Amino acid sequence: MPDEQPLIHAQSLDSRSAQYFLASARCASFKQAARSLNISASVLRKKLLALEQRIGTPLFLYQDNSLSLTLVGKRLQAALASHQEELLPAKADSTRQGVVIAVADILLRDILARDLIAFLRRNAASRLELIALHGVPSAKADIMLWLADPGSPRPDPGFATTQPICLTRIRYSAHVAKRYVAKPAMPRRMEQLDDYMLVQVSSHMGMPALEPWNRLIRRRANGVAQTSDPQLALELIRNSACIGLLPDYIAQLDKTLVPLPQLFDASMQQYAWLSTHAQAAERAEVKVLVALIQHAFASRSEWFTPQNS
Repeated sequence: MPDEQPLIHAQSLDSRSAQYFLASARCASFKQAARSLNISASVLRKKLLALEQRIGTPLFLYQDNSLSLTLVGKRLQAALASHQEELLPAKADSTRQGVVIAVADILLRDILARDLIAFLRRNAASRLELIALHGVPSAKADIMLWLADPGSPRPDPGFATTQPICLTRIRYSAHVAKRYVAKPAMPRRMEQLDDYMLVQVSSHMGMPALEPWNRLIRRRANGVAQTSDPQLALELIRNSACIGLLPDYIAQLDKTLVPLPQLFDASMQQYAWLSTHAQAAERAEVKVLVALIQHAFASRSEWFTPQNS
């Protein structure tokens, strides 16, 4: 009977086949095993199919949406486990450096989050650390994304960085939730804001590019809710009939919000910049993530284009 014993000696298995088989058996999922190995599921399946053809019998059984080992598969797993140290080389990723990305909060939340989640789904063995970046680049990071006012000089963080790349220009306007204001009653002049609570993000106060809005906040004795949490400010605008300053691209993410650009004569805008620590720039994993970040912005280029342009 072909199921009575493995038809191949564990010692004769090449290390890659053994690694692919054991990962699939451990995860009970071809997709998750592929993620942990940093390969595609199709490559994994082809390698396992070749192994099964070599042995002459199936190693896996897929039934009722569940992946399990056949009897031969279980015996092969046990045989490999007893020779694991000789068969499996140390993982290449064990000495691999992680990548630290320092990024401004709104750039991470609004633009990069989805692409980074997709990256991590495909690369479960990678090591990625995200830290908040306030102001100039940080020496703690390999990749840095920050916001700067127009005309700002290149930051000098005290360590060598690659030439900064301008990713996009981000425009800001006051916004209100549509459900709280009928279109004919939309505020179009400063004095019409007197009947509304204004929401201010604390970090905006120190940004010269946002001075028209900040000046309005300073003139208010009352009717201002201030928070250090940009997400809370967004929720207050959405759900509390408040008016607050948001990037113009927010309408691409939330169709319930409407901008009020006519309130200010002067435009408010910042630039998003990307740079890497000079000592990390040539690392393969850093290059992959830099390319991912650039693609994330390029694929959303229409977000940053004025509606009337």
